[in-house]
Amino acid sequence: MTHLKHKEKKVIALTWGSTWWHIFPLLSIYNYFKEEKKYDFFWFWERDSLEEETADKNKIPFVDIPAWKVRRYFDIKNFYEPLKNLSWIFFGIYYIKKYKIDVVFSKWWYVALPLCIAAFILRKKIYIHESDTVSGLANKFIWLIADKVFYTFPNEKTENNWHKHILSWQILNPELLDNIEDLEVKQNPRLSVIIMWGSQWSTTIFEAMLNVLNHVDDVDFQIILWEKNMHFREDFKKYKNIMVHDFVTQKRLGKILKQVDIAITRAWATSLWELNVFWIHSIIIPLEWSAWNHQYKNAMYFKEKFWSDVLEENEDLEVQIYKKLQKYKNLEKSFLNLNSFFKPLQIIEKEISIDIDAPIDDEVE
Repeated sequence: MTHLKHKEKKVIALTWGSTWWHIFPLLSIYNYFKEEKKYDFFWFWERDSLEEETADKNKIPFVDIPAWKVRRYFDIKNFYEPLKNLSWIFFGIYYIKKYKIDVVFSKWWYVALPLCIAAFILRKKIYIHESDTVSGLANKFIWLIADKVFYTFPNEKTENNWHKHILSWQILNPELLDNIEDLEVKQNPRLSVIIMWGSQWSTTIFEAMLNVLNHVDDVDFQIILWEKNMHFREDFKKYKNIMVHDFVTQKRLGKILKQVDIAITRAWATSLWELNVFWIHSIIIPLEWSAWNHQYKNAMYFKEKFWSDVLEENEDLEVQIYKKLQKYKNLEKSFLNLNSFFKPLQIIEKEISIDIDAPIDDEVE
């Protein structure tokens, strides 16, 4: 007799990465969805990466899937590395079948491309979340084959109410709220400022701050260095009004952000929205050479919608920072903006539930 065999849980493949601020949204999806115990997860990315480390720490099974990076400039690798993507499409098909993947949830970058193509060939569900105002090449291609595309920023597609293109806003990690005991904001005795973008692209900001610090001893600072900026540690520790962090977890970051008044930051989407939900005024210094100038466009959206300040990264940067700190010396944060914290995850969960929570036919016997 022929009958259908059903899987008890749906299986979601997560693929995305590159930096911590790119990894956290994907980890947020895992942390949020795992509570319902309706899904199993695999993380697909390259071996010996931050993604593998994150997956291991969170006990998410990890699958190595190297791929060809799409270079927008001449490189001899462009002549032979595309073969990687072709071969890994077939490996993607193999892994999707082996691990019974129902859904591929992609965030960004070239490693996601072969897995999404494999999912399309096997008619599996494909979802993608675009964090920035401007999309990269890999995402633009995946759009074409995705079942639904979620966006952090509104755009023409979301405004036209296309069923496939959905405004979800930015995914934030629920761990940010773990150490927050109450929503009451206590007034700081002095202006409290955090410098929170600690990648290798923050050198210019840190150097400018070292020239500013002697003139703002009535302001308290918290600086997150991360591994690429550890050489600044001793310079900053000389100042009594600075607390230096080599690294902070998301749980620790949320507790810090609750009490901070102002942030000096780059314009990565995740960090901007983290600051927004904690109602922190942003002084944004976009990375000038970000792909397709997306950091500048992210910053200008926040300037228009949330009155953020946008500074140019030039030789006058330390003067610009000093003037802004003087302007906001008496600023006091009065509340948090957490009402919509889980809204992006709820929107994504709803769409996925509509599409895949019906019983899936695993095999016919």
